[in-house]
Amino acid sequence: MKNRIFLAIATVAIMALMASCAKVPQEALDSAKAALESAQAAQTDIYFPGEFAALNDSLTVMLQNIETQKSKSAKDFKAIKTAAEGIALKAAELSGNVEAKKAEVKAEAETMMAGAKTLLEEAKALLLKAPKGKEGRAVVEEMKTELTDLETSLTTEVQGMFDEGSNYMAVVDKVKAATERVNGIIAELKAAMEKAGIKF
Repeated sequence: MKNRIFLAIATVAIMALMASCAKVPQEALDSAKAALESAQAAQTDIYFPGEFAALNDSLTVMLQNIETQKSKSAKDFKAIKTAAEGIALKAAELSGNVEAKKAEVKAEAETMMAGAKTLLEEAKALLLKAPKGKEGRAVVEEMKTELTDLETSLTTEVQGMFDEGSNYMAVVDKVKAATERVNGIIAELKAAMEKAGIKF
């Protein structure tokens, strides 16, 4: 009887010792970090910003959980190992999707740039017809200057970024901003022309 009790106590002690000696899954952790670094190098952070940020957040939480487990007498790193492996797999999956997404955004940027140039031509044509009274002349000159600046930006800076091909998302953002402003100028010109009874 005593032997059985001793054996039971010894078994519990050994299990507790094994649990307390559980090791941090360093290999899985290193793989997760490496996968995230590779994903960033592949521009996953640019073309899948939300998903990449979520993976980074998951890694941060995982590292915090490791510290929590380290402070416990009975350590359990199984869930952390699984999470690390999941991060590595998802990062690799996103990396593999970058080129397709990049091609999609490139096509979108190309279409938007062509649209912006068409709008610029429309705005310039409207400028020629715009009312040029005492007050109108100064406003027209301001718009003309702004359109020139926007055109220069699109044909040099934005076109240069597009040709370089390093970040089509940034190209899209810049073209969107320029398009909004050109549309604003067109709307102002049409309103002024309508008020003055000029056809457009």
